Amino acid sequence: MVTGASRGIGRAIALSLAEQGHSLILTARSVDGGAKFSGTSLNDPLAGVELSGSVADVAKNCQALGARAIAIAMDLTDESSVVRAAQTALAEFGVVDTLISNAIYQGPGVNDWLQDLPIENLRKVIEGDAIAPMILLKSFLPGMLGSQQGVFVHLTSGAASLVPKKPAGEGGWGVAYAMAKGAAHRIAGVVHAEYSSQGLRAYSLNPGHVTTEVMALRAQREGREVTGHQPDDVATATRWLIEGSDEAVALSGQEVVSRDVIQRLRNS
Repeated sequence: MVTGASRGIGRAIALSLAEQGHSLILTARSVDGGAKFSGTSLNDPLAGVELSGSVADVAKNCQALGARAIAIAMDLTDESSVVRAAQTALAEFGVVDTLISNAIYQGPGVNDWLQDLPIENLRKVIEGDAIAPMILLKSFLPGMLGSQQGVFVHLTSGAASLVPKKPAGEGGWGVAYAMAKGAAHRIAGVVHAEYSSQGLRAYSLNPGHVTTEVMALRAQREGREVTGHQPDDVATATRWLIEGSDEAVALSGQEVVSRDVIQRLRNS
């Protein structure tokens, strides 16, 4: 399962794994597209902008590459929706042995300053970024352990452990985002400690600064240069972790930086 697979990093990962013949469950908030950006703060000027692509289209692209792929709608902030997505995946495939937790909650609260942050919005951010992956992981755990080749990859962020140099809106991030990513960042290490002896590998994969569609739109509106890496390197790093070389196995439980993997591959 690849969550948040309609565009960006999730789409790149899905297509990369399809090329290898993986069977795929792809999730997004909306299956058929037409999703609108909800903004990341209460007064985000980009709120309401239509987002390109759909997870249904990505599933078709994966099928064209010869992979078995299905698309499922999943709302990260709705526990029943996350549970239904897990149940649908298991009903379709029996076992889900690899979970790529890429999706995050996008909406007001993510980058609001502390004084402006409604506690209800804080709960939504944490629910989407930290609780939803745990619901999926718990649902898939029996099959992951049974296969003895389970892999959990969570797309982490520097916000999980770094102090921002500036506040949100000026190049930094909001406290809700930092709390949510920080919580999710700790999953892989504990999963490794508990289940590595049963073949389950877990990673926090740091993609670095990757340009998203929204980031590009924001830069254009503000007259700034669009910066950042493309998602393909993250997809390559994810695929390398899943393949499970001795080097990849040795990194289980740790934070892995995409660009470090790319450099390792170039030097090999």
